[in-house]
Amino acid sequence: MTNRSAIAYAWLKGTTEKVLLVVSWLALAVGIHHWLTQILLLLAGLLLIHLRRRNRSKKWRFLLFGAAFILGGTIGLISETGERAPKAFVQFELLEVWWNITSQSLMHATMTALKALNGLFAIQIAICSLSFAEGITLARRIGIPEVFIELLILSYRYLFGVKKCATEVLLAQRQRLGYSGIRNGLQSFAGMLSAVFIKSLRLSLQNYQAMQVRAYHGRTYCPEQWEKSSHAGICLIVGVVMCFVGLSFIQF
Repeated sequence: MTNRSAIAYAWLKGTTEKVLLVVSWLALAVGIHHWLTQILLLLAGLLLIHLRRRNRSKKWRFLLFGAAFILGGTIGLISETGERAPKAFVQFELLEVWWNITSQSLMHATMTALKALNGLFAIQIAICSLSFAEGITLARRIGIPEVFIELLILSYRYLFGVKKCATEVLLAQRQRLGYSGIRNGLQSFAGMLSAVFIKSLRLSLQNYQAMQVRAYHGRTYCPEQWEKSSHAGICLIVGVVMCFVGLSFIQF
């Protein structure tokens, strides 16, 4: 989630519309076992990320990093273990167990990967569209305990400070040393970790002292934000979702 709602999608202004889109996207990704629906949902996610020009490279890095974990996790679903299967087009014996790759196991692994990727797109859309204040307001409205919300706010502030310290140290090291070789790069990275660790300790102490000065009573002030939604936007999202649901009944 971001602190600035200005980077949200121009056509997605209301908070209710944003939440409805993310929840509907997750429901379609997880609940529908249909090839065409999942592929179209994946293409729609790629289109939305491409249309969001600001910080596009960061979004693609996030998706590629998540996709690598998803594809690595679905490798185990490709093969079936047990006896030697006559219909397997790839089979090998490892640790006295036969590993069979059949068309059914390959399709199951591919469908699982598609669902996970579409769920990752839903998370990315939530990060791009919802501001931090909208996320906190949503958490309070759905009844999440206040202690978890408070922990989220304090963790967010701490991690934001650590990220800022790491960026400053990294830029300073690049200007002074650069990365002319592997050894120099490893030494710079180790120095950056040490500096960030020390500064993170100082940052946590500063946050603790600031909470004491402000007479912290168990709740950090965070302004509520809930943008007004339009009926046309909600109807548009519902209509698109119903089209995807209707598409899932088409058999090929």
